[in-house]
This record gives sequence, C-alpha cells and structure tokens, in this order.
Amino acid sequence: MSEMEAPFTATYLSVGTLMYVLAAYKTLAWTRERIPGLLLMASAAFAVGTGFISAAPDIYRWIGRTSGVSNLATLVAYSSVIICCAFFLVLVLLWSPTSAAGNSGSEAAPPARVRAALRRVMPPYAAVVVLMAVLFFSADLPDGEVPLTFDTTFADRPIVFAYLLVYLAGFTVALWSMGYVSWRRSKDYKDPVVHGNLLRLAVGCFVCSGYSLFKIIAVSGRAIGTSVLDALSTAVGPASSSLGCLIIASGWVAGAVRLRRQRRRDFRALETLWRTVTRADPGVVLTSPPAGSSWDFHALGRVGEIRDGQLALRPWTSQDVVDTAKRLGEAEGLAAPEQDAVAAAAALHGALLALESGQAPRRPCERPPGIDVPPHAERQHLVTVARHLDGPLVRRVLAEVSSA
Repeated sequence: MSEMEAPFTATYLSVGTLMYVLAAYKTLAWTRERIPGLLLMASAAFAVGTGFISAAPDIYRWIGRTSGVSNLATLVAYSSVIICCAFFLVLVLLWSPTSAAGNSGSEAAPPARVRAALRRVMPPYAAVVVLMAVLFFSADLPDGEVPLTFDTTFADRPIVFAYLLVYLAGFTVALWSMGYVSWRRSKDYKDPVVHGNLLRLAVGCFVCSGYSLFKIIAVSGRAIGTSVLDALSTAVGPASSSLGCLIIASGWVAGAVRLRRQRRRDFRALETLWRTVTRADPGVVLTSPPAGSSWDFHALGRVGEIRDGQLALRPWTSQDVVDTAKRLGEAEGLAAPEQDAVAAAAALHGALLALESGQAPRRPCERPPGIDVPPHAERQHLVTVARHLDGPLVRRVLAEVSSA
C-alpha cells in the first residue's frame, strides 16, 4: 500500500466499520420489534458499509486477487451504494407526519404502504445494478488493480464511461430524491429533535451528492483526454461522500440515543408507580424478570402489575376524587389523555390513603380512570400517571375532596 493510499484505507475502513456497527444495532432492535423501518435502516447501513470497505485499497486488491476478476471491487462498491440508496429511499417514503418517531423507526408503517414503496423503488434500482454489471463485464479490462483511480484510468473507454454514468446518475437521483423528501417531511414534525434529524439527513444527502458532481467532472475530463481534474475523482469526491455519510449516521445515532434515554426515563417513572401500587398489594408482583433484561422487558411486566394493582384498589377508589380531578384538569386546559392521567394519579393516591385509614369512600369508583386506554398507549399513559402522582394538581384534588 502506498503512502498516498493510507489515509483512504483508514477513512474507508473506519466509516465502513461504523456502518456495520450501526447495522448490527438496528438488526438487534428489529429482532425485538419487527418494524420495517428498523430492517431497512440495518440493510442500508450494511450496504453502505460494504461499499466503503470494499473500496479500501487493501480490500480492493484482495477482492481482485481472490475472484480473479480485475477491479471487481469497483462493481461491488458501486452496486452496494446503489442498493443502499434504494433502501434509504424506501425508508424516507414510509415516513409520515403520523409517525413522530420516524427517525428511529420505532413505529410500523402499514404493510400496504411498505409494499407500495418497495414496488416503486426496487425495480428501477435493480435495473441500474443489472445494467452496471452488464457494462462492467463487457468492458474487457486489463489485469491489474487500480484502487482509487479506476474511474479516471478507464474513463476514456466508452463502455466504462457508460458504466460510470449509469452509476453516477442512479446515485445522484437517489440522493436528491432522499434529500428532497427528508427536507419536505421535516416540515411536518413539531418535535425539534425529529425535525433536526430529518434536516440532518437531507444535508447529508446533499453533501454526498457532491461526490457524483466531482466524479462526473473528472471522468468527463478523462473521456476527452485531460487528466488535470483527476483529483476531483480520487480525493475531493470521496471526501464529500465520507462527510455526507457521517452526517447521516450522526442523525441515526442521535435518534437512537434519544430513544434510549426516553425509555430509561419512562422505566424509572413506571418503577416509582409500581412501588406505590405494590406497597398496597404485594400479591400482584409476578416473578422477577431475568437479570440483564432490557428496560422494555422490565417495563412490560411493570405495566401488567400496575394494572392489577389499580384493580385491586378499586374498592378504595373514590368517584369524588376522579370527578374533581377531571374538573380541575379541564380548568387547567389539559388535553383529554392528560386529564385521564391526572384523574388516575389522584384516584390511586386517594385509594392508598383510604386503605391506610381503613375508611372506604362514600362513592366507590366502578371503573378506574385510564383503565380503557388501548394497549399501544398504555405505557405512556402510566408514565404520565407516575409523573403526576406527587404533583401539585393531585395535591389540590385531594385537598379539595377532603375539605368538602
């Protein structure tokens, strides 16, 4: 490996390894939640990681020696990039304003939308890869690996020039499509983190597209017989694509970190509510989750036990407390789900006080507030209940009922 190639090898292997780690992380997440967005992210990251690693000069030469096909790594790298673009484009087409966690892939798109997006994207990009392969194997290239300089070395051959234009055209259209869709969809999100991550993805795509622009200029110059622009292909273009990929990956990592922190906060809130409920009725506690279980696994068990505890406290739950909580919540301008959470928190707090004093309420509540929350919103409802449990609004509710 020459001294000139060393920085490219280090950069390509670093970016490729980062993408493989990201692919593994998203695949693990997909095994827990079978959501198409997670699998698309994992596939896209794996494809782009393969593209970068196969383009690293040492790996590039190893692929050529092992396969016996000169410069085959170029086809591997460029096909991987096109495949990555296809997965990315399907992913951004699935995002919608109703999926506030779209950057993390934490909500599932309807199967019909997934199939429609795949039918729209996959056939044209599969055709691009097939056409690239046909042109590459028709080029009758001489022996000898030329990592970093394949494009400028052989661009004066019409078939290679056509091969490069097909690749760069497919890559450019995909990047600008993804960037445009991401930028447009970012306007539909009020969440500043999701909005910012979509903008980051758009910026990353536009920065990556500089790779295509510089490559086209350089190979066009070679096609007409000049080599003065070769550095645009061998240095400036790859630097642009590496920077763009890092910008895109930073958005994914930020989204994953944000989601992990949110789940940790939710679990801690649920733990507080769980301890409160089970203090009154320890019999609702199931067997402890296995050591090392995820927060999601623990939280799932906690939700069930909290619900059982609420039902066990139903004879001590006051309808007066529930009615007062809903009235004060409405006066505070709280949305209906928040009102239900305040009512549930006040009802639970009041039931515990009644149980400790041994005085049953004059009007027991037949149906605890929030008990009809649908399964997909249950955990968030209970997290909100936990955060109101010792809050000022619940204290006002209990004070007003006790003074009545």
